[in-house]
Amino acid sequence: MRIRSRRLELHVSQSELGAALGITFQQIQKYEKGVNRVAAARLNEIAAFLKTTMAALMGGDRPGDAQQSSLVSEFVSSRDGIDLIEAWSKLESQQVRRSIISLARSLAAEGH
Repeated sequence: MRIRSRRLELHVSQSELGAALGITFQQIQKYEKGVNRVAAARLNEIAAFLKTTMAALMGGDRPGDAQQSSLVSEFVSSRDGIDLIEAWSKLESQQVRRSIISLARSLAAEGH
């Protein structure tokens, strides 16, 4: 999930990452979904291409943070999550940000 999140953050496709590593995009899909384990050497290659560290891709979740970390990881590994983060970072008005949070909470409470 962290590989996918970082890849999307950099706007890199599975095909581009696979080509850089000399493997198929299907193999990247399997890594991202957790179907296949990622060997340490391969993780090092992925981290280098994605300009991050192996530790960042492996995570260092503390006990008790699992649920919050899971929600955040799921959000930032989605295309919608990345789009929202990019748009949010361009908002300067605190009032607009608070209004968006309020709207999102209302919609969630209504089950939308």
